[in-house]
Amino acid sequence: MNEGRHKYERYVLGSDESRWADAEEIKNAPTIKKINVEDDYCQGCGLPIISDGRTAYVDDSDTHTLIFGSTGSKKTRLFGMPLINMFALAGESFIATDPKGELHQKTSGLVATKGYNTIVLNLRDLPKGSFWNPLMLPYKLFHNGQIDEAVSMMNDFLNSLAEPQRTKMKDPYFIELGYSMALAYLLFFIETAAPEEANISNFANFFATKSSVEAAEKISRCLAEGSIASINLNGVLTNKEAERTFANVASCVSVMFNPFIIRKTLCQILSKSSFDIRDIGKEKTAIYIIVPDEKTALHFLVSVFIKQTYEVLINEAQQQTNKKLPLRLNFLLDEFCNLPTIPDMPSMISAARSRNMRFFLITQSMYQLRHKYGDDADTIKGNCENWAFLTSREYDLLTELSNLCGEAVYSGFDGGAKSRPLISISELQRLNKEKGEALILHGRHYPFVTSLPDIDEYAFKTYPTIKFKDMQLPQIPRYNANSIISEIENDKRPLPFSVEVLGHETFYSEHSTHISLLENAE
Repeated sequence: MNEGRHKYERYVLGSDESRWADAEEIKNAPTIKKINVEDDYCQGCGLPIISDGRTAYVDDSDTHTLIFGSTGSKKTRLFGMPLINMFALAGESFIATDPKGELHQKTSGLVATKGYNTIVLNLRDLPKGSFWNPLMLPYKLFHNGQIDEAVSMMNDFLNSLAEPQRTKMKDPYFIELGYSMALAYLLFFIETAAPEEANISNFANFFATKSSVEAAEKISRCLAEGSIASINLNGVLTNKEAERTFANVASCVSVMFNPFIIRKTLCQILSKSSFDIRDIGKEKTAIYIIVPDEKTALHFLVSVFIKQTYEVLINEAQQQTNKKLPLRLNFLLDEFCNLPTIPDMPSMISAARSRNMRFFLITQSMYQLRHKYGDDADTIKGNCENWAFLTSREYDLLTELSNLCGEAVYSGFDGGAKSRPLISISELQRLNKEKGEALILHGRHYPFVTSLPDIDEYAFKTYPTIKFKDMQLPQIPRYNANSIISEIENDKRPLPFSVEVLGHETFYSEHSTHISLLENAE
């Protein structure tokens, strides 16, 4: 009994005392792995907490990490680039957003020598990268009878397209009606297109040519009553001001698809997939998403890709006996808050750890996080047990960090106990950039100020950057909406969405051609 009282005495007494962790505490923590970056292989990787450029002590646990640093604070050079090299040495998969292409430039050579399947989604220089069709996954799910999962992915895709308009428009009325209209059209398209036709270019053209009231009513008559598509489209058509508002609604949707209408090369890149997302959790895969930081028009594609990948791999993990991916996947999201909101991000980050997935979120400020995710920002923060801070002028962030570090107790001139912040707001602003100083809040340990080397000061073995090759852009088979609608009207084609009304057995018997084609679809 006395032993127990002594063990928890500090809580009973209510002591507010805090202190700095020392290096030995960090090095001996259960989650810390010591690695030699000059080795060909290491048995752990994660947030570097102590490093001299040759030996590094990293957090190898499944903990998520939040990294704060204003522009020019060396977030990428102190954390992003070393992390990717460590992932490669440990043989773990990763997906990295790469705003300037620097991550690929600095790390792709080492990654290539480790036998990775390297994928580059190059939204800066479109022909120099991999192909990815954002509609193929929902298409496959839909035509394999997984309707709910397919609709969920279509919702995420359209939400990402609609978000820029939602943030600009004071009245969301038209954009929300437009969203319903776009979902109905997309469902019709996914149901009726052949696998080689199911791409964003064909869908954008389909909508552009069928966005009048008359065309929408004709499509509505081709939909099974009570289906998701019918409900969404009729919700627009039966609106009491349909005639007057339809043009405005269609205009909102057209703006959503403008990036595809005006960019032929982008449509070709997004017309097929040159990789299978399901392999990321099974074999060593490196994905660099190179996205322009000076233009945001294509940023929504990054959010769509991350969400699709997560959902597919969650399903893959569920197929495993231990409900985990065979190979750990690391999401390294540089400039995280410059991306459009990723749907369900709070629940994603909550569930990822138990599925063998980790998030490293790099952002400039707490304000950015709150502005982008609102109240959900607290959930995201709360699920990141590791915080790293470089510099900021943001008062709320500085105050929160100072408070989290606690109070240090010392003796005053009169011999009485005094207290002061372990690190003040002023001191937080003076961490030395040249020395790579960073404040680390690591799990349940005391705060620690580290000094990390620049990527050029690490002793990683260096290899030439893997150069981009111009891809041969494919021709896009044309989707003939007029012919399909005519076939439906003349009973030469099953009524779309009869699966939702009649059941999966009917669906499979009527769509056997689609099912067989899916296995060969790129």
